[in-house]
Amino acid sequence: MLVRLVFALIVLFGAIQATAPNCDAIPTSMWCSNKDIEKACGFTQQCDKHRAATHNQKINITVLIEALCPDCQNFLTKQLYPVVFKNFGDFVNIELVPFGNAKIQEDGTIKCQHGEEECSINKFEGCFIDSMADQSPLPTLSCIEESIQKKVEFADAVQQCFEKLQIGGDIQRLTQSCLVSKLGADLQTKAAATTNNVWPEQHKFVPWVVVNGVSLTSLQGFQNQLPTLLCEWYSGDKPIPYCETALKMKYKKASIRHFF
Repeated sequence: MLVRLVFALIVLFGAIQATAPNCDAIPTSMWCSNKDIEKACGFTQQCDKHRAATHNQKINITVLIEALCPDCQNFLTKQLYPVVFKNFGDFVNIELVPFGNAKIQEDGTIKCQHGEEECSINKFEGCFIDSMADQSPLPTLSCIEESIQKKVEFADAVQQCFEKLQIGGDIQRLTQSCLVSKLGADLQTKAAATTNNVWPEQHKFVPWVVVNGVSLTSLQGFQNQLPTLLCEWYSGDKPIPYCETALKMKYKKASIRHFF
């Protein structure tokens, strides 16, 4: 009888050990991923506050760029527009800040990393973004940057992309007016302030991604994995179709491997 009792206690203790999580070792990104984890580890109150602040809210993505930076061009044309914007457009707000590694000199002029042409294009992009108001400038700017990559002259790239994406005369006039007025310079000053005051870590290169107002060096290594991160971060009643499709494909591949 005693042996049976000891054995039962050992089994019970083993079961408890198997189900009790080591909460200190659970990565913070997983704290709110499962109700059982929240309850067992005492995360419920903080997770409820997080959900209340983020549920059904778009994720804000700010991208610091400069016009003639090859890495910026690649990021815009191969990742941000074709993958993130097209698949997550209803779930994210994307803000582009065209200033990058430029510096404001003591006399108030701006010196850009890739020369005067880059300063001119940065200013144009700032004016175009402002003129677009509530419409996303990303499709057009991605088109322009892709053309520049292909060695198309900037003026020709703008004309071609405006025609291709049917940018109306009102937007074109607003952009041109901005370029020749004080507004264009003011927007570059504002872009400089935004770039130089990201928090809590300063940008070290471009493109540089800031998520919901948080700038982290560690995040920059995952720029090309933004879809995966967005699937993890987003909380809402309506699931993101891209994320659902990716998960179904994973299940399908796993079942095929299991079958064979």
